[in-house]
Amino acid sequence: AVVSTQSGHYGRGSIRALGEPIRHILRYQNEDWEDNALQPTAESFREYVSMRDQEDMPFGNLPFIEDDGKKVTQSITIMRYLGRKFGLYPTSPQELVLCEVVEQEIYDLRNRLTAACYDYYGARGPFSASEKGVFDHEFMKRTLLRRLKERIPKFEKTLTKKFLLGDRPVYVDFLLYEYLDQLRQFLPEAFTSCNNVLNYLLRFKELPNLKKWFESEEYKKGNYINAPHAEWNGID
Repeated sequence: AVVSTQSGHYGRGSIRALGEPIRHILRYQNEDWEDNALQPTAESFREYVSMRDQEDMPFGNLPFIEDDGKKVTQSITIMRYLGRKFGLYPTSPQELVLCEVVEQEIYDLRNRLTAACYDYYGARGPFSASEKGVFDHEFMKRTLLRRLKERIPKFEKTLTKKFLLGDRPVYVDFLLYEYLDQLRQFLPEAFTSCNNVLNYLLRFKELPNLKKWFESEEYKKGNYINAPHAEWNGID
């Protein structure tokens, strides 16, 4: 499989963002895969537009994967696709409902993190700035903190097993770990006394094949969580 994502910076590898859960599941499966990290250059942007506009990818976007000659876009769709492919999918209607609810909840929180960290009102490349809107990072950060203090305790009540459904992970666990960890790094105070959540994050890092990744020098040097130009990118 080839995973195409945005690079954080020269020599820094791919930003974690929406692509890291995909990489986690491929690492866990010990799959032979290639990380096609597009550098933040005009040349890479032209490469991305060329890939995005191909007829075999009608809704082209980053990240996307190419697997067995087929391209799959949209990060949640990719995770569901890989979950089904590798047998990491719920087997009962009740389990499926829980997975989809948790999937959407954590994705909603990740989107709120994005909104708190990117200035969508400012000028970007050929696009002019908004004449009315003003980005307030600290206000958005406080708003997200209030939300997390309400929602993280719900994960605390839900994550009472080794993984979401039991002793082995399913596709949504790879989303859960990554996005909870991103939120924890941004606003650690929202996770105070949430021991079920914190222990869940530690158990995930002990999974076969993933443990090797989390102990690697490449992981320890750190990658951007958001793009380098974000108000908070997880590195600078």
